[in-house]
Amino acid sequence: MLEFERGAPSALRVAVAPLNLPVELAPDLEDAVDPVAAEIIRYLQTRGARVAVIFAPDAWTLWQESAAAIQTDREGAPDLLETARAFSVALDAHADYDLLVLPSLVFREAKVVGRFAHWDGVRRRVRFRTRSGGPIGWAKPIPDPILSGDVGATAATEREWRGRITGLSLHALLFTPEGRGVFQGFGGLDLVHDAVQEREGSADPPLLRLHASLLANGDHVREGIAQALDPYLSESRSASGTR
Repeated sequence: MLEFERGAPSALRVAVAPLNLPVELAPDLEDAVDPVAAEIIRYLQTRGARVAVIFAPDAWTLWQESAAAIQTDREGAPDLLETARAFSVALDAHADYDLLVLPSLVFREAKVVGRFAHWDGVRRRVRFRTRSGGPIGWAKPIPDPILSGDVGATAATEREWRGRITGLSLHALLFTPEGRGVFQGFGGLDLVHDAVQEREGSADPPLLRLHASLLANGDHVREGIAQALDPYLSESRSASGTR
């Protein structure tokens, strides 16, 4: 089930679960799985860890078995954290590891001020374009079709807007082989939508449309992964003095 790449004997052995094992993946994000998974592995290796990726069919089977074992003792279904604890303990029976990473791609609310959105430790410029694909030189108030009640209006003359927009983040849960949850982190990756106007100069407000090249900026992906995992791994390396 697990095979760690070669490295220093004292290096942290990190088992990485398939993306969105704990949380259902939105259909629009299927193309984002492979590039994010590859960057997570690269990130961990640059931190000196020995990394092994759990084979996806094995992971799904073990997750379902862990959840089923908990449910036999109760009426309701176990929650995510309970299943994650049971999964980490069950995984230890198949392979020795020091740390389990359960990564997921999740939608998160981003706060917009001016031309930038802020969420989960990052700042991203909101992309404005016309329906034909050309960029728009300045921003106007945009009604978010999902969170329209939270979007405040600003004067068009201010050439900025305030409100909420959807961001994509990496959510990471970290567990020990004993089933102890030691950390959870979020890191912003990319904005899910573009602000699209029918034509430049139109009096109609722009609308939000799904971005066609989500996660195209590799630097943004790497920054978000570091935001999600650095707080724990940096402290762990400092405490050990060896990583």
